[in-house]
Amino acid sequence: MKKLFAFVLVTMLAISAAAAAEIRIGGHEVGSEDYVAAKGLGIGIILGEIDGLSIKSWVSHDDAFQFDINWDLYYAGLGVGVAYLIHNFEAIQADNNKFPLYFGIKGWGSVYGSNVAAGIQVPLGIAWIPRTAPIDVFAQIEPGIAVIPAMRFAPGGGVGIRYWFR
Repeated sequence: MKKLFAFVLVTMLAISAAAAAEIRIGGHEVGSEDYVAAKGLGIGIILGEIDGLSIKSWVSHDDAFQFDINWDLYYAGLGVGVAYLIHNFEAIQADNNKFPLYFGIKGWGSVYGSNVAAGIQVPLGIAWIPRTAPIDVFAQIEPGIAVIPAMRFAPGGGVGIRYWFR
């Protein structure tokens, strides 16, 4: 199990680093001091239905990958999730801050004891990206279904904060 965890973590970091892109965010050029959370690699925590590590990397102006490594409260086991997110920077307008709404698709898996669970969720959320701080703060809900071991409703979500490395 430790080897699987290490493999997943290294793979997620490699994909994030390769996919990291400098972008224009909400119609503004991203400079050295502006909207630092719009480029590079963001690593932080998420607390809620899932508690754990959140990693995010932009791949274009509106799109990002988000990876979660967490303690799954429902199954009491280690969980991993990978989401593709699409952001809307135009829905909420604010000076010197960005509040993108986002949605996406997420696949997740969990190992608890000798059992395995997996499913699909639809992340829906909002983020706060300040103009000059290298952070973003987010809140999201994730309605979804588990398909393994049995079909059932499998909600997720939480609030979190990430620090962005360039």
